[in-house]
Amino acid sequence: MEQILQVADCQACESDNLAHYMDLKDFFLSGESFSILECKKCGLLITTPRPLEQDLSRYYQSDDYISHSNKQSDIVSRLYQWVRNYTLSRKVKILKRFSAGKNILDLGCATGEFLAKCKHSGYNVSGVEPDLKARTFAQQSHGLEVHSLADLDKLAPESFDIITQWHVLEHVSDLNARFEVMSKLLKKDGVCIVALPNPNAADAKHYKKYWAAYDVPRHLFHFRRHALIFLANKFDFSVSAILPMKFDSYYVSLLSEKYITGKPNYFKAFLWGLKSNLKARSGNGEYSSLIYVLKKTYSA
Repeated sequence: MEQILQVADCQACESDNLAHYMDLKDFFLSGESFSILECKKCGLLITTPRPLEQDLSRYYQSDDYISHSNKQSDIVSRLYQWVRNYTLSRKVKILKRFSAGKNILDLGCATGEFLAKCKHSGYNVSGVEPDLKARTFAQQSHGLEVHSLADLDKLAPESFDIITQWHVLEHVSDLNARFEVMSKLLKKDGVCIVALPNPNAADAKHYKKYWAAYDVPRHLFHFRRHALIFLANKFDFSVSAILPMKFDSYYVSLLSEKYITGKPNYFKAFLWGLKSNLKARSGNGEYSSLIYVLKKTYSA
């Protein structure tokens, strides 16, 4: 019988003041039911019950899990691939904007397309990827240096100018350990770039329990701005910039429509993706996904 962990307190602030936020299902794969709790102290949203870490892998075992898939056999995947190729160039521009350094570590590098783009742009690249199949693909197809999670503590301290996590932190079971590793491996003048889904976005509020970016139980945590800032500050990082990922609202809306009706509705998905972006652009800045640029702070 598979074991599960009922969440009783918040990893970020250690408060046990958790309130029910939402009931929802794993619409993507298992059909199992979960809930999201809200920490009333720091605002972190937490998936419960949580499969034990050794059991989480089965929730990723699908040919349609697109972050580990390079197939282009259907229109959604083809659209995803086109957008990804565009956004890869934008991500490299973000690196150049916030850091002059050339040593980069991508935590959760999947099949390595981002690191391959960085490598071709003159960066010295390393990756960490827990999934053996994705790690092997990155190594063999792109010639990348990609480590397993077990090798993470073997990397030299203060050896990276940039550490990136593109839609990865929400999957991490131990947030404190991950931030400690980021702090240890980052050079004193380095930056961390963290991209996350945003539950405060208009598309999240519209789709509610069907919002695909909740993606339980693969997403163990769900970060609104103040929760991420709280966690960053806890480990002496400051948030120096918050940037939008404008394409995410369209893709997430497309999946969300499919979860509601069982089939994609391209018009409605485009409409809600556009509405979400327009609302964010008009002043609240709450795009479907946000990129946080973190810099290490040091006391005098």
